[in-house]
Formats: sequence, structure tokens, C-alpha cells
Amino acid sequence: GKPVKSKPGATRVLVSEISQRKGFHNRLFIVPQIETKKKKKSLATMAAKPIASPIPVALYPTLSVFTLAIGLVITAIFFIYEATSSRKNRSLGKELATSAVASVFLGFGSLFLLLASGVYV
Repeated sequence: GKPVKSKPGATRVLVSEISQRKGFHNRLFIVPQIETKKKKKSLATMAAKPIASPIPVALYPTLSVFTLAIGLVITAIFFIYEATSSRKNRSLGKELATSAVASVFLGFGSLFLLLASGVYV
């Protein structure tokens, strides 16, 4: 709604569009103003930005397939390395690096799989 000036330091805002969508009736909110160097802004105008995903929702299935595939390939490389190298020839740094990269890809793959299936975590 439009802000209506009532008294110094407060702005009255009639919220109708948002409240009707959530099942509430029209309500009158008194929102304090925040002083800035440039101009006064009310909290109602600052909080009006919707939250949007930085990645388009249509890409979730594709991202889940590719990140899970990469993670599984790196996990297979890790297991092959563990099975074929002797205990004396193993490198702790290589093991940790390989497992960390596989873990990151499998984690993001699982996240995008949940998001693609409608489970918003």
C-alpha cells in the first residue's frame, strides 16, 4: 500500500495485497523510519524485495544429475586409489583432497536433487 505520514518518526502503511494472499484482513501497520544520510526510508519500503533463487529452478534437475555424476566418478577414483595402492605409497593429502572434492559434488548434487523434487531445504 501507500505510506501515509502520521507523525514524525513513523509511517502508517495499509497492507492489503500481501495480507489478502495470506488470508488476513486489511490491517494498518505503523512502521518506524530509519534515518540515512541521503533520505528517510521506512522499513516497509526496505522489506518489500522478494527473495529469489540465484539459479533458475528449471536447472535444478540438470545440476543434480551432473553434480551427482561427477561426485560418483570422483568417489570411484578414490576407491580405486585406495584398493590399488599399498599402504606405504598412499598420500594423505591426495586422499583428503579427493574425498573433499567428491563430498562437495555429492553434497550439492543431493541438494539440487531435493530442490528439483520439491523438497525446499
